Amino acid sequence: MLVGKAQGWDDSRERELFERAVQFEPSYQYFYKSRTEYLLPKWYGKPNEATDFAKSSADHMGGDMGDYIYWEIATVILKKGNGKLAPFAAQLDWARIQRGYQALQSRFGTNRRERNELAFMAYEYKDRGIAQQQFASIGGDWSRGVWRDRNYFEKIRDWSTNHETWP
Repeated sequence: MLVGKAQGWDDSRERELFERAVQFEPSYQYFYKSRTEYLLPKWYGKPNEATDFAKSSADHMGGDMGDYIYWEIATVILKKGNGKLAPFAAQLDWARIQRGYQALQSRFGTNRRERNELAFMAYEYKDRGIAQQQFASIGGDWSRGVWRDRNYFEKIRDWSTNHETWP
């Protein structure tokens, strides 16, 4: 799928490969993440295609695993949306993202990057309560891949804990 994106395969060829892949392993998140990247407008997708894919994939899978897949797809949309997070954020279901994170946490546990991603998403969705919980669990263990630099991390952390106005 990565080769298909790099070589500019047409959507039918790339979709066929994705469908074969999920027949082999239906809950392998990296298939969904790769397909999502392909569907972003910065690559070969149209507006809303990636978010529509998130919903249809999660609904098709259903249950906790569907919510988990939704979380995984959301991480791609929000972090690789060509720097335009707000339009993508508005099209995703914040409650479902949170359920997906809970499914991830209960099934597999979470790592530093994932804890930071949820804090970042909470900031994007202006959910100070979730942001506070996440920053409490993160402590000083910030992720450069999520925040870019420590100053940005600290600015958002301070917003969540000090009830400052929106940065």
